[in-house]
Amino acid sequence: MDHVNTQKPRKKKKKNNFLRQAKQQGKKGNYGRGKKLSEEEYNYYMRVLEQLKHVDGEEKEILVRNFFREVQREGQEKSLASNQIVSRILDDALPFADISQVLALTRVFTADLRVMSVDPFSSHVVQTLLTLALKYSQKDAGLKRYEDSNEGEEVKEVTVKITQEQKDEFCTFLEKVGKFAFNNLQDFVLDTYASHIVRSVLEVCSGVDVPSDLKSSHKSHLSHGLCKDDGKLLSVPPNLKQLLKDLAQRFQKLSDLPDIMSNDCGSAVLQSLVSVLGIVEEKECEDVVTHLLQHGLPGVVAWYSDSQQEQSYSEDASAPLPPLFLDPPTTRLLEVMMRWCSNEQQSTIFHQYFQNNMKVLVQHRHTNFAVQRLLDAWKDKETFSDVYDEVSVCLSVAVEAGHLGVVQALASACRRLSTQQAQCMKVLMQLVNCWEPEKQQVQFAMLMLRLNSQQQEQSSSAQVPVSLHGSCVLQSLLHFQKPIKVVTSLLESSVGDLQDMACDPRGCHVVDAFTSSTAVGAKSKEKFVYSFKETYTSLACSKHGSRSLEELWKVASIKAKTQICRELVTDEYKLKDSPFGKIIYNKFKVDMFKRGNKGDWQELVDKAEKKRTMFEDLLKEDEVSEKHKKKKAKTENNPENFTFISAEGDDV
Repeated sequence: MDHVNTQKPRKKKKKNNFLRQAKQQGKKGNYGRGKKLSEEEYNYYMRVLEQLKHVDGEEKEILVRNFFREVQREGQEKSLASNQIVSRILDDALPFADISQVLALTRVFTADLRVMSVDPFSSHVVQTLLTLALKYSQKDAGLKRYEDSNEGEEVKEVTVKITQEQKDEFCTFLEKVGKFAFNNLQDFVLDTYASHIVRSVLEVCSGVDVPSDLKSSHKSHLSHGLCKDDGKLLSVPPNLKQLLKDLAQRFQKLSDLPDIMSNDCGSAVLQSLVSVLGIVEEKECEDVVTHLLQHGLPGVVAWYSDSQQEQSYSEDASAPLPPLFLDPPTTRLLEVMMRWCSNEQQSTIFHQYFQNNMKVLVQHRHTNFAVQRLLDAWKDKETFSDVYDEVSVCLSVAVEAGHLGVVQALASACRRLSTQQAQCMKVLMQLVNCWEPEKQQVQFAMLMLRLNSQQQEQSSSAQVPVSLHGSCVLQSLLHFQKPIKVVTSLLESSVGDLQDMACDPRGCHVVDAFTSSTAVGAKSKEKFVYSFKETYTSLACSKHGSRSLEELWKVASIKAKTQICRELVTDEYKLKDSPFGKIIYNKFKVDMFKRGNKGDWQELVDKAEKKRTMFEDLLKEDEVSEKHKKKKAKTENNPENFTFISAEGDDV
């Protein structure tokens, strides 16, 4: 039967366009926030902003060069950077500017760093300058430019090498801003705009791009992330590496640590600090986490315990939240700490803040994420049983509250740590009411796929969509060491249910997991292929079903492939009329199969299979090689001796 999508297409939400809003404000006489512009200036900069989005190559290079000449005219860079419109243009234009123009801007900004760092708009430009400075200070740094060829042909792209003198000046700029952030850390860490400067300093001193989920917005991730070419890691000068260590020690001397952790800006800076240290400086990361555990978290707990605000903050929970989790910024910091801390520190966090509190945490709309992060981050296989025991008894509470991510995180942790897997399988079957009697266990896969109880499934099967979390749970279970119960359940499922699963954007990944799992035997995979008999054409003509069919094809024997093609041949015209079916028709060489030369068809299929297998092996080798390179780079980025940077004084 054909898979029909009965869901109505969702109407796309109109994006909040900055350019459109700026034009609307300009009609009202509001020429960008910050520094005031004349109407003539505003119209000019709006044209530049609009053209930047539509030109490329040499045209963009010329536009950017002319823009910087206008901005630098009469030394008005600082004041113009404090205008909302000009700041946005500088963000977009700096990566395309000439090196001399970028350096000129760094000189102007370092002359008045405090004002530039706390300004709502120029602070963004400082961040962009920091990331560009690290990129341009690299050993083989260059800038792509466009110039006319000698033969009078079309304009060609060339790479202009950055001189050693220019690299040294960029390094000097990085040191000046880094030292300035160090000396003013107590003030900057709580400032709405300067705190972002501190986070960028942490990035350039470590060479680590802070994870996008810690960024304040997608725009900042694009503009202020480290500017890497082709995904290459950026090397960090030794003096900046030492500055990172100095910053880590400076954070441990800040006063009013609980207040900083409870502040949105302060928490975000500490999250960035722990994240970059966890990657490049494990010892310093452990020291910072220890300091936060001993001198920060107890203060937050004491404040909320004394203020008696538990009940007002937990209206959607059946019991009061533990004091620490009443503070969202501190809770977010705790989640990051759990990811990068040592095994012993993880155990300390669990016993102090999670143990005996799991039931209320999993049902709260915010703190259930902390439970998920705890499961995702847990490292020690030997001590995981304590965490498992706490979470497993609360799964039904989490499902009732609609927090299905907890269930997924538990299954994923059991898979990753290779422990508690039999117990996890049992508790999940009990969750969907199919553990007893044993004959009902064959329904487990489809019940979990919709993460619903058996009674609800029987009464409203057609109305229950595939659950994203249920699909992810099944994928984890199929990679357990002994996934026999899930395998049997899928093999015993009806053809209609399997087709619905394979054609669903969420469910199709279960097919991937079944065919790729090393714990599932070849015979079971062959049976799985035959389970879709008489639906191959429907799968081929479906967007997601076609990719499921390709996964089945990879593990199918030549006999099964013959069966698939025999069915596809009967619906040849239907396949050719479908954009997805046409791809399957060509990939499976159905036309050659139809002509009856089975020997040539089989030889061609075998050849394609060998080529695919060889390509996958090469990809695996590349992945192993890349991991080795990252490990080596991490080792090289932690030398014993560094050039020490003096950090005395308040302002640079």
